[in-house]
Amino acid sequence: MSQKRRQSRDLKERRKEAKELRQDTSQEAFNEFITEAPENNGDRQRFQNDPINVNDRKVNFFGFGSYTKALKHNEIGLVEPESFQSLLKAISEGTQEGFEEIILGGGVRKQVNPLNAYSFQLIGNDSQGARMAPAPAFDSSNIAVDMVERYWMALCRDVRFDQYENSPLIEEACEDLNNIGFFDQFGFKVTPQTIFRGPYEGCDVGPHVSQFLLKDFNFGNQPIRQMSLYPREGLDYMTDFETWNLVNNGDIDPTGFDILDGTRYISTLRDAGQWVHVDFPHQSGLWATIILLGEMAAISQASPYTGAIQKSVAFGSLGGPDITVNSALAAVYGLKHAWFQKWGVHLRLRPEVYAQRLELFRREILGKPFDGTFKKLFGDATEVLQKTKVLDRIYEHNLLQNTKFSRGDRKGTWLLPMGFPEGSPAHPAYPGGHSVFIAAGATIAKAFFEDGPISSPVVPTADGQGLAAYTGGETLTVHGELNKLIANITLFRDGAGMHWRTDGTTSGSSGTTVATGGNLLGEKMAISMLRDIKETYREEVGTFRFKGITGELREI
Repeated sequence: MSQKRRQSRDLKERRKEAKELRQDTSQEAFNEFITEAPENNGDRQRFQNDPINVNDRKVNFFGFGSYTKALKHNEIGLVEPESFQSLLKAISEGTQEGFEEIILGGGVRKQVNPLNAYSFQLIGNDSQGARMAPAPAFDSSNIAVDMVERYWMALCRDVRFDQYENSPLIEEACEDLNNIGFFDQFGFKVTPQTIFRGPYEGCDVGPHVSQFLLKDFNFGNQPIRQMSLYPREGLDYMTDFETWNLVNNGDIDPTGFDILDGTRYISTLRDAGQWVHVDFPHQSGLWATIILLGEMAAISQASPYTGAIQKSVAFGSLGGPDITVNSALAAVYGLKHAWFQKWGVHLRLRPEVYAQRLELFRREILGKPFDGTFKKLFGDATEVLQKTKVLDRIYEHNLLQNTKFSRGDRKGTWLLPMGFPEGSPAHPAYPGGHSVFIAAGATIAKAFFEDGPISSPVVPTADGQGLAAYTGGETLTVHGELNKLIANITLFRDGAGMHWRTDGTTSGSSGTTVATGGNLLGEKMAISMLRDIKETYREEVGTFRFKGITGELREI
């Protein structure tokens, strides 16, 4: 981009320079705007066939593999074609008036902010010019392995992270996931140390939870203890067919009816799911930058305040206010990028809906499990779903839930036990919003802070009421724990049943460049922001250098 401007004291000249700066940064964003149409996985087109006869009834599969929550559905939970078409029409028009014409179901649940998909931003690249790989298809082996992991996450919600090595349930989950080909789909073997973790450098080192979600810190003059409200152990939601249909159709919205029993440091997947249930998008990235500033972590060598500038200190530029607000702003802009992909491109269904499709076959409403109709719809997923042991475990789990809490017909199901009473939010799955905004915020932190050992790492005590020193032999690093934070915030949503693994993390092991998921989308967006922000400083800023989540060197 342009060299540093002369910074004239003449205000007319300054106005001209400010205009040139805006033009230069806009040109960079313009050059990086991809105009080729984005690709999706074809699920919407795959299920546009005419109604077919199933068990002496005509079934319309339009929308069968897509997001349809809170639209109008029939008695077995399939979307009414005219309702789905009204959503597609609104998306095509992209207007406020168009989205007001959507045909909802019960009308209690509303769609979440689809117009944000059409927002502009004035820092960094425009959301509609960014691209990501299509999500794995409804009939792929990948989605089936992913679904099996969702089920195991639900079953393991109450196992303490520090007890994974000793848990028979975790051992069973590892064995099953490895047996159905998790390595082939996601690039690493599942062990008690890697299960439910991300594929990036640092994610499998030390404690399951990132230091940036554990450490206490001062938010200005306010001491913050990172204890969180935790939900009741053993209580899952939407495990019966009747409640599932009411929530899916938007007849009820149980948001806010969680039963919370106290506060503690994040110790289980259930705790972790609640953290990402009610967080602000900028919260986790902001917390990380404040912790690093408070611990006097080394600032990036790109900042001239690390050497060249000796007689002043950073503040509104390259200092604490600048670093923290840019991390937070990256998260908000990350949502714009996520929302365009969700609504404008992919319309991917949530895991809770895929599980309901399985339940329709378990009940023999659409045919029998693994029969001809099943294989036609689920394709390569069929073999994985026949091989896994988790469906029997889920049936028994839901039987106990429905009996204990007097739900539905008090029988078992293959529905996904949800961590929140309202289930997933009313917007599409791909990419995960959390996965984009945390990667964006953490990338800003990576740029402004050097890598190096984490100061005085901690772990929760057994009861979760305090913190103890981490005494493991592995060194925890700043950038490794930021990678872990990215994976935590992403996969904690999965643990509550909200998302697929591929909604967030990149596919494959550390060092791959497959662009699935929101983490890479968020990282790229933050890099474009850093490109523009650098041009605003009067200081002579060097090159920000850090490893991206795929292990590649990023230089801005």
